Amino acid sequence: MSRLIRMFAVMILAVAVVVAMAPTGASAAKAEVKWSQWKTTEVGEKLMNELKAAFEKENPDITLTLADSPFTGFHDKAITLFQAQKSADVLLVQVDWVAEFADLGILEPLDSWLAKEPKEYMDNIPTTFQQKWQGKQYYLPLHSGCVALYWNTEIFKNAGIAGPPKTWEEYVAIAKKVTNLEKKIFATTATLQIEPPTNMTYDIYPLIFQAGGSLIDEKTNKAVFNSPAGVKAIQWYVDLINKHKVAVPGVLSNGEKEKRANFGAGNVAMMFEGPWGIPIQKQLNPNLKYDIATLPKGMTTGTVVRGSLNTVTTQAQNKEAAWKLVRWLSGPVGNEMWSKGSGDFPGRKDVAEKPFYKENKLVQAFVQQMLLPNARSPFLGMPNAVQMNKIITTEVQNVVQGKKNAKKALDDAAVEWNKILAKYQK
Repeated sequence: MSRLIRMFAVMILAVAVVVAMAPTGASAAKAEVKWSQWKTTEVGEKLMNELKAAFEKENPDITLTLADSPFTGFHDKAITLFQAQKSADVLLVQVDWVAEFADLGILEPLDSWLAKEPKEYMDNIPTTFQQKWQGKQYYLPLHSGCVALYWNTEIFKNAGIAGPPKTWEEYVAIAKKVTNLEKKIFATTATLQIEPPTNMTYDIYPLIFQAGGSLIDEKTNKAVFNSPAGVKAIQWYVDLINKHKVAVPGVLSNGEKEKRANFGAGNVAMMFEGPWGIPIQKQLNPNLKYDIATLPKGMTTGTVVRGSLNTVTTQAQNKEAAWKLVRWLSGPVGNEMWSKGSGDFPGRKDVAEKPFYKENKLVQAFVQQMLLPNARSPFLGMPNAVQMNKIITTEVQNVVQGKKNAKKALDDAAVEWNKILAKYQK
Protein backbone atom coordinates (compact mmCIF):
# COMPACT_ATOMS: atom_id res chain seq x y z
CA MET A 1 0.00 0.00 0.00
CA SER A 2 2.81 2.34 0.89
CA ARG A 3 4.35 1.60 -2.49
CA LEU A 4 1.15 2.69 -4.25
CA ILE A 5 1.03 5.85 -2.18
CA ARG A 6 4.61 6.63 -3.13
CA MET A 7 3.81 6.07 -6.82
CA PHE A 8 0.82 8.41 -6.65
CA ALA A 9 2.90 10.99 -4.86
CA VAL A 10 5.56 10.83 -7.56
CA MET A 11 2.91 11.18 -10.27
CA ILE A 12 1.31 14.15 -8.54
CA LEU A 13 4.70 15.79 -8.13
CA ALA A 14 5.50 15.24 -11.79
CA VAL A 15 2.21 16.77 -12.86
CA ALA A 16 2.81 19.73 -10.57
CA VAL A 17 6.26 20.26 -12.08
CA VAL A 18 4.87 20.15 -15.62
CA VAL A 19 2.11 22.59 -14.74
CA ALA A 20 4.57 24.92 -13.03
CA MET A 21 6.94 24.86 -15.99
CA ALA A 22 4.21 25.29 -18.60
CA PRO A 23 3.76 28.87 -19.87
CA THR A 24 0.64 30.66 -18.74
CA GLY A 25 -2.05 31.49 -21.29
CA ALA A 26 -0.96 35.14 -21.27
CA SER A 27 2.65 34.40 -22.06
CA ALA A 28 2.05 31.42 -24.33
CA ALA A 29 -0.23 33.15 -26.78
CA LYS A 30 1.02 36.38 -28.26
CA ALA A 31 -1.51 38.99 -29.22
CA GLU A 32 -1.65 39.55 -32.97
CA VAL A 33 -2.18 43.04 -34.30
CA LYS A 34 -3.12 43.27 -37.95
CA TRP A 35 -2.21 46.64 -39.48
CA SER A 36 -4.13 47.38 -42.68
CA GLN A 37 -2.31 49.97 -44.82
CA TRP A 38 -1.18 50.84 -48.34
CA LYS A 39 2.36 51.89 -47.50
CA THR A 40 4.28 48.68 -48.27
CA THR A 41 3.88 49.18 -52.01
CA GLU A 42 4.88 52.85 -51.69
CA VAL A 43 7.92 52.73 -49.41
CA GLY A 44 9.01 49.12 -49.91
CA GLU A 45 9.09 45.99 -47.77
CA LYS A 46 12.48 46.76 -46.21
CA LEU A 47 11.26 49.71 -44.15
CA MET A 48 8.01 47.99 -43.19
CA ASN A 49 9.87 44.91 -41.99
CA GLU A 50 12.27 47.07 -40.00
CA LEU A 51 9.31 48.76 -38.30
CA LYS A 52 7.76 45.39 -37.57
CA ALA A 53 10.99 44.08 -36.00
CA ALA A 54 11.50 47.20 -33.88
CA PHE A 55 7.93 47.23 -32.61
CA GLU A 56 7.98 43.53 -31.76
CA LYS A 57 11.29 43.94 -29.94
CA GLU A 58 9.76 46.62 -27.71
CA ASN A 59 6.53 44.62 -27.40
CA PRO A 60 7.56 40.94 -27.25
CA ASP A 61 4.00 39.92 -26.35
CA ILE A 62 2.64 41.21 -29.68
CA THR A 63 3.02 39.92 -33.23
CA LEU A 64 2.56 42.57 -35.89
CA THR A 65 1.00 41.41 -39.16
CA LEU A 66 1.27 43.75 -42.13
CA ALA A 67 -1.74 43.75 -44.46
CA ASP A 68 -1.06 45.85 -47.56
CA SER A 69 -3.57 46.88 -50.22
CA PRO A 70 -3.30 49.40 -53.07
CA PHE A 71 -4.37 52.92 -52.13
CA THR A 72 -6.86 53.10 -54.99
CA GLY A 73 -9.99 51.45 -53.65
CA PHE A 74 -8.64 51.22 -50.09
CA HIS A 75 -11.42 53.42 -48.67
CA ASP A 76 -14.23 51.30 -50.10
CA LYS A 77 -12.48 48.06 -49.14
CA ALA A 78 -12.20 49.22 -45.52
CA ILE A 79 -15.96 49.79 -45.39
CA THR A 80 -16.69 46.43 -47.03
CA LEU A 81 -14.48 44.57 -44.56
CA PHE A 82 -16.16 46.35 -41.65
CA GLN A 83 -19.60 45.36 -42.90
CA ALA A 84 -18.37 41.76 -43.15
CA GLN A 85 -17.05 41.94 -39.55
CA LYS A 86 -13.49 41.50 -40.85
CA SER A 87 -11.83 44.83 -40.02
CA ALA A 88 -8.14 44.84 -39.20
CA ASP A 89 -7.08 45.83 -35.68
CA VAL A 90 -5.29 49.00 -36.77
CA LEU A 91 -6.45 50.82 -39.87
CA LEU A 92 -4.46 53.49 -41.69
CA VAL A 93 -6.78 56.22 -42.95
CA GLN A 94 -6.61 59.51 -44.78
CA VAL A 95 -7.77 62.76 -43.20
CA ASP A 96 -10.77 62.63 -45.54
CA TRP A 97 -12.11 59.44 -43.97
CA VAL A 98 -12.04 60.15 -40.23
CA ALA A 99 -15.47 61.72 -39.77
CA GLU A 100 -17.15 59.30 -42.17
CA PHE A 101 -15.59 56.19 -40.63
CA ALA A 102 -16.35 57.44 -37.11
CA ASP A 103 -20.02 57.98 -38.04
CA LEU A 104 -20.14 54.47 -39.53
CA GLY A 105 -18.88 53.00 -36.26
CA ILE A 106 -15.60 51.72 -37.70
CA LEU A 107 -13.30 53.69 -35.39
CA GLU A 108 -12.71 53.37 -31.67
CA PRO A 109 -12.25 56.68 -29.79
CA LEU A 110 -8.73 57.06 -28.39
CA ASP A 111 -9.61 59.53 -25.63
CA SER A 112 -9.41 57.11 -22.69
CA TRP A 113 -5.92 56.00 -23.74
CA LEU A 114 -4.74 59.52 -24.53
CA ALA A 115 -5.87 60.71 -21.11
CA LYS A 116 -3.25 58.42 -19.56
CA GLU A 117 -0.40 59.76 -21.69
CA PRO A 118 2.06 62.34 -20.32
CA LYS A 119 1.40 65.89 -21.44
CA GLU A 120 4.49 66.01 -23.66
CA TYR A 121 3.14 63.20 -25.84
CA MET A 122 0.24 65.22 -27.23
CA ASP A 123 2.23 68.47 -27.03
CA ASN A 124 4.37 67.00 -29.81
CA ILE A 125 1.38 66.14 -32.02
CA PRO A 126 0.67 69.11 -34.36
CA THR A 127 -2.47 71.03 -33.42
CA THR A 128 -3.93 70.29 -36.86
CA PHE A 129 -4.07 66.62 -35.87
CA GLN A 130 -5.77 67.20 -32.57
CA GLN A 131 -9.06 68.14 -34.19
CA LYS A 132 -11.90 66.11 -32.71
CA TRP A 133 -14.96 64.84 -34.53
CA GLN A 134 -18.15 65.26 -32.52
CA GLY A 135 -16.06 65.74 -29.39
CA LYS A 136 -13.87 62.64 -29.75
CA GLN A 137 -10.32 61.94 -30.98
CA TYR A 138 -10.13 58.95 -33.30
CA TYR A 139 -6.61 59.00 -34.75
CA LEU A 140 -2.92 59.80 -34.42
CA PRO A 141 -0.72 60.82 -37.38
CA LEU A 142 1.84 58.51 -38.94
CA HIS A 143 3.04 61.39 -41.08
CA SER A 144 1.99 64.90 -41.85
CA GLY A 145 2.80 67.35 -44.59
CA CYS A 146 1.20 69.71 -47.02
CA VAL A 147 1.05 70.33 -50.76
CA ALA A 148 3.97 72.19 -52.34
CA LEU A 149 5.41 72.57 -55.86
CA TYR A 150 7.70 69.93 -57.39
CA TRP A 151 9.60 71.29 -60.37
CA ASN A 152 11.83 69.50 -62.87
CA THR A 153 15.15 71.37 -62.77
CA GLU A 154 16.30 69.87 -66.07
CA ILE A 155 13.24 71.12 -67.98
CA PHE A 156 13.59 74.55 -66.40
CA LYS A 157 17.29 74.67 -67.25
CA ASN A 158 16.68 73.69 -70.87
CA ALA A 159 14.04 76.43 -71.15
CA GLY A 160 16.41 79.02 -69.67
CA ILE A 161 14.33 79.52 -66.52
CA ALA A 162 16.25 80.10 -63.30
CA GLY A 163 13.71 79.01 -60.72
CA PRO A 164 10.10 78.10 -59.91
CA PRO A 165 7.16 80.51 -60.16
CA LYS A 166 6.22 82.55 -57.11
CA THR A 167 2.82 83.83 -58.32
CA TRP A 168 -0.06 82.61 -60.46
CA GLU A 169 0.99 85.00 -63.19
CA GLU A 170 4.54 83.63 -63.22
CA TYR A 171 3.15 80.09 -63.23
CA VAL A 172 1.17 80.73 -66.41
CA ALA A 173 4.11 82.45 -68.12
CA ILE A 174 6.50 79.62 -67.25
CA ALA A 175 3.93 76.99 -68.17
CA LYS A 176 3.63 78.41 -71.68
CA LYS A 177 7.38 78.60 -72.08
CA VAL A 178 8.22 75.05 -71.00
CA THR A 179 5.40 73.28 -72.82
CA ASN A 180 6.70 71.64 -76.00
CA LEU A 181 4.13 69.50 -77.77
CA GLU A 182 6.63 68.11 -80.30
CA LYS A 183 8.84 66.78 -77.50
CA LYS A 184 5.76 65.83 -75.45
CA ILE A 185 6.84 68.05 -72.56
CA PHE A 186 4.01 69.58 -70.57
CA ALA A 187 3.94 72.19 -67.86
CA THR A 188 1.53 70.58 -65.45
CA THR A 189 -0.40 67.44 -64.66
CA ALA A 190 -4.10 68.32 -64.06
CA THR A 191 -5.63 65.41 -62.16
CA LEU A 192 -9.41 65.20 -62.39
CA GLN A 193 -10.09 61.48 -62.14
CA ILE A 194 -12.89 60.64 -59.69
CA GLU A 195 -10.71 57.97 -58.05
CA PRO A 196 -8.99 58.49 -55.79
CA PRO A 197 -11.16 61.38 -54.56
CA THR A 198 -8.12 62.86 -52.82
CA ASN A 199 -7.20 64.47 -56.16
CA MET A 200 -8.96 67.66 -55.01
CA THR A 201 -6.26 67.98 -52.34
CA TYR A 202 -3.66 68.94 -54.90
CA ASP A 203 -5.14 70.79 -57.83
CA ILE A 204 -8.29 72.48 -56.55
CA TYR A 205 -8.53 73.19 -52.83
CA PRO A 206 -5.14 74.95 -52.51
CA LEU A 207 -6.16 77.26 -55.36
CA ILE A 208 -9.40 78.17 -53.61
CA PHE A 209 -7.43 79.08 -50.47
CA GLN A 210 -4.89 81.04 -52.55
CA ALA A 211 -7.73 82.99 -54.16
CA GLY A 212 -8.89 83.99 -50.68
CA GLY A 213 -11.75 81.50 -50.41
CA SER A 214 -12.80 78.72 -48.03
CA LEU A 215 -14.63 75.42 -48.36
CA ILE A 216 -16.97 75.42 -45.37
CA ASP A 217 -18.01 78.23 -43.05
CA GLU A 218 -16.93 77.01 -39.59
CA LYS A 219 -19.74 78.92 -37.84
CA THR A 220 -22.64 77.66 -39.94
CA ASN A 221 -21.19 74.42 -41.43
CA LYS A 222 -22.38 75.50 -44.87
CA ALA A 223 -20.45 75.26 -48.14
CA VAL A 224 -18.93 78.58 -49.21
CA PHE A 225 -16.52 77.57 -51.99
CA ASN A 226 -18.92 78.96 -54.60
CA SER A 227 -17.76 82.47 -53.74
CA PRO A 228 -16.12 84.80 -56.27
CA ALA A 229 -12.76 83.57 -54.96
CA GLY A 230 -13.74 79.96 -55.62
CA VAL A 231 -14.96 80.78 -59.12
CA LYS A 232 -11.72 82.61 -59.87
CA ALA A 233 -9.65 79.62 -58.71
CA ILE A 234 -11.57 77.11 -60.85
CA GLN A 235 -11.46 79.34 -63.90
CA TRP A 236 -7.70 79.81 -63.56
CA TYR A 237 -7.23 76.06 -63.37
CA VAL A 238 -9.52 75.29 -66.31
CA ASP A 239 -7.75 77.94 -68.41
CA LEU A 240 -4.48 76.03 -67.93
CA ILE A 241 -6.14 73.08 -69.63
CA ASN A 242 -8.41 74.60 -72.28
CA LYS A 243 -7.01 78.06 -73.01
CA HIS A 244 -3.26 77.75 -72.48
CA LYS A 245 -3.14 74.00 -73.29
CA VAL A 246 -0.20 73.33 -70.97
CA ALA A 247 -1.58 70.25 -69.17
CA VAL A 248 -0.87 66.59 -69.84
CA PRO A 249 -3.56 65.09 -72.09
CA GLY A 250 -6.26 62.98 -70.50
CA VAL A 251 -6.91 65.23 -67.51
CA LEU A 252 -10.28 63.62 -66.79
CA SER A 253 -8.69 60.19 -66.35
CA ASN A 254 -5.48 61.30 -64.64
CA GLY A 255 -5.29 60.56 -60.91
CA GLU A 256 -2.53 60.55 -58.31
CA LYS A 257 -0.88 57.46 -59.80
CA GLU A 258 -0.83 58.89 -63.33
CA LYS A 259 0.31 62.30 -62.10
CA ARG A 260 3.29 60.83 -60.26
CA ALA A 261 4.16 58.51 -63.14
CA ASN A 262 4.13 61.40 -65.62
CA PHE A 263 6.36 63.54 -63.42
CA GLY A 264 8.65 60.58 -62.76
CA ALA A 265 9.01 60.00 -66.49
CA GLY A 266 10.63 63.42 -66.74
CA ASN A 267 8.23 65.01 -69.22
CA VAL A 268 6.25 67.21 -66.80
CA ALA A 269 7.70 70.47 -65.53
CA MET A 270 5.58 71.05 -62.41
CA MET A 271 3.44 69.01 -60.03
CA PHE A 272 1.44 69.87 -56.91
CA GLU A 273 2.41 67.15 -54.43
CA GLY A 274 3.08 66.40 -50.76
CA PRO A 275 6.25 65.12 -49.03
CA TRP A 276 4.85 61.60 -49.26
CA GLY A 277 5.61 61.88 -52.98
CA ILE A 278 9.38 61.94 -52.36
CA PRO A 279 9.79 58.19 -51.70
CA ILE A 280 7.39 57.47 -54.56
CA GLN A 281 9.53 59.49 -56.99
CA LYS A 282 12.63 57.75 -55.66
CA GLN A 283 11.11 54.41 -56.57
CA LEU A 284 9.77 55.60 -59.93
CA ASN A 285 12.95 57.32 -61.10
CA PRO A 286 15.90 57.64 -58.69
CA ASN A 287 17.79 59.70 -61.30
CA LEU A 288 15.11 62.33 -61.79
CA LYS A 289 16.41 65.88 -61.31
CA TYR A 290 13.87 67.95 -59.44
CA ASP A 291 13.46 70.33 -56.55
CA ILE A 292 10.56 71.48 -54.36
CA ALA A 293 9.33 75.02 -53.65
CA THR A 294 6.37 76.65 -51.95
CA LEU A 295 3.22 76.95 -54.05
CA PRO A 296 2.80 80.03 -56.23
CA LYS A 297 0.75 82.75 -54.59
CA GLY A 298 -2.61 84.03 -55.80
CA MET A 299 -4.28 86.76 -53.76
CA THR A 300 -2.66 85.07 -50.79
CA THR A 301 -0.86 81.85 -49.93
CA GLY A 302 -2.59 78.57 -49.23
CA THR A 303 -2.14 74.83 -49.11
CA VAL A 304 -3.86 71.69 -47.91
CA VAL A 305 -2.38 69.90 -44.91
CA ARG A 306 -2.76 66.16 -45.14
CA GLY A 307 -1.43 63.11 -43.45
CA SER A 308 -1.92 59.40 -43.01
CA LEU A 309 -3.46 58.57 -39.67
CA ASN A 310 -3.59 55.36 -37.65
CA THR A 311 -6.80 54.31 -35.94
CA VAL A 312 -7.98 51.45 -33.72
CA THR A 313 -11.05 49.75 -35.17
CA THR A 314 -14.11 48.82 -33.13
CA GLN A 315 -13.64 45.23 -34.35
CA ALA A 316 -10.04 44.94 -33.10
CA GLN A 317 -9.49 41.58 -31.42
CA ASN A 318 -7.18 43.09 -28.81
CA LYS A 319 -7.77 46.82 -28.53
CA GLU A 320 -5.05 47.38 -25.94
CA ALA A 321 -2.46 45.77 -28.21
CA ALA A 322 -3.80 47.73 -31.19
CA TRP A 323 -3.47 50.97 -29.21
CA LYS A 324 0.15 50.10 -28.37
CA LEU A 325 0.94 49.98 -32.10
CA VAL A 326 -0.84 53.27 -32.82
CA ARG A 327 0.91 54.92 -29.89
CA TRP A 328 4.33 53.57 -30.91
CA LEU A 329 4.03 54.63 -34.56
CA SER A 330 3.16 58.17 -33.44
CA GLY A 331 5.69 58.11 -30.62
CA PRO A 332 9.27 59.42 -30.78
CA VAL A 333 10.91 56.11 -31.72
CA GLY A 334 8.45 54.76 -34.28
CA ASN A 335 7.82 58.13 -35.87
CA GLU A 336 11.52 58.87 -36.29
CA MET A 337 12.03 55.44 -37.89
CA TRP A 338 9.16 56.12 -40.27
CA SER A 339 10.31 59.59 -41.22
CA LYS A 340 13.94 58.55 -41.71
CA GLY A 341 13.01 55.54 -43.81
CA SER A 342 10.27 57.07 -45.91
CA GLY A 343 11.28 60.73 -46.18
CA ASP A 344 7.79 61.70 -45.02
CA PHE A 345 7.08 64.83 -43.01
CA PRO A 346 7.05 63.64 -39.37
CA GLY A 347 3.83 63.32 -37.44
CA ARG A 348 5.58 64.76 -34.36
CA LYS A 349 7.10 68.17 -33.71
CA ASP A 350 10.14 66.81 -31.86
CA VAL A 351 11.00 64.46 -34.74
CA ALA A 352 10.74 67.36 -37.21
CA GLU A 353 13.39 69.14 -35.12
CA LYS A 354 15.87 66.28 -35.41
CA PRO A 355 19.09 67.03 -37.37
CA PHE A 356 18.39 64.29 -39.92
CA TYR A 357 15.21 66.07 -40.96
CA LYS A 358 16.54 69.61 -40.92
CA GLU A 359 19.42 68.46 -43.14
CA ASN A 360 17.00 67.01 -45.72
CA LYS A 361 17.00 69.71 -48.42
CA LEU A 362 13.98 68.45 -50.35
CA VAL A 363 11.57 68.71 -47.43
CA GLN A 364 12.36 72.27 -46.36
CA ALA A 365 9.79 73.74 -48.75
CA PHE A 366 7.07 71.86 -46.89
CA VAL A 367 8.32 73.26 -43.59
CA GLN A 368 8.10 76.77 -45.07
CA GLN A 369 4.69 76.12 -46.66
CA MET A 370 3.21 74.90 -43.38
CA LEU A 371 4.20 78.21 -41.76
CA LEU A 372 2.54 80.40 -44.41
CA PRO A 373 -1.05 81.66 -44.04
CA ASN A 374 -3.93 79.37 -45.00
CA ALA A 375 -2.24 76.01 -44.42
CA ARG A 376 -5.46 74.13 -43.70
CA SER A 377 -6.78 70.60 -43.21
CA PRO A 378 -10.47 70.99 -44.03
CA PHE A 379 -11.21 67.28 -44.35
CA LEU A 380 -11.20 66.54 -40.62
CA GLY A 381 -14.38 68.59 -40.38
CA MET A 382 -16.10 67.04 -43.40
CA PRO A 383 -18.56 64.24 -42.46
CA ASN A 384 -18.42 62.49 -45.83
CA ALA A 385 -15.32 63.96 -47.40
CA VAL A 386 -14.93 61.22 -50.01
CA GLN A 387 -18.39 61.83 -51.45
CA MET A 388 -17.99 65.59 -51.13
CA ASN A 389 -14.69 65.42 -53.03
CA LYS A 390 -16.34 63.38 -55.77
CA ILE A 391 -19.14 65.93 -56.09
CA ILE A 392 -16.78 68.84 -56.64
CA THR A 393 -14.54 66.77 -58.93
CA THR A 394 -17.51 66.02 -61.18
CA GLU A 395 -18.46 69.68 -61.32
CA VAL A 396 -14.92 70.80 -62.21
CA GLN A 397 -14.97 68.13 -64.94
CA ASN A 398 -18.18 69.74 -66.21
CA VAL A 399 -16.40 73.09 -66.49
CA VAL A 400 -13.45 71.53 -68.35
CA GLN A 401 -15.87 69.88 -70.78
CA GLY A 402 -17.81 73.11 -71.32
CA LYS A 403 -21.03 71.74 -69.86
CA LYS A 404 -21.23 74.46 -67.20
CA ASN A 405 -19.46 77.68 -66.35
CA ALA A 406 -17.44 77.83 -63.13
CA LYS A 407 -20.12 79.68 -61.13
CA LYS A 408 -22.93 77.30 -62.09
CA ALA A 409 -20.77 74.23 -61.39
CA LEU A 410 -19.73 75.43 -57.94
CA ASP A 411 -23.29 76.49 -57.06
CA ASP A 412 -24.54 73.02 -57.96
CA ALA A 413 -21.75 71.40 -55.95
CA ALA A 414 -22.56 73.61 -52.94
CA VAL A 415 -26.20 72.45 -53.01
CA GLU A 416 -25.08 68.81 -52.81
CA TRP A 417 -22.53 69.53 -50.07
CA ASN A 418 -25.19 71.27 -47.99
CA LYS A 419 -27.41 68.20 -48.20
CA ILE A 420 -24.61 66.19 -46.57
CA LEU A 421 -23.85 68.93 -44.06
CA ALA A 422 -27.52 69.55 -43.18
CA LYS A 423 -27.64 67.63 -39.92
CA TYR A 424 -24.46 69.33 -38.74
CA GLN A 425 -25.48 72.86 -39.68
CA LYS A 426 -26.13 75.46 -36.99
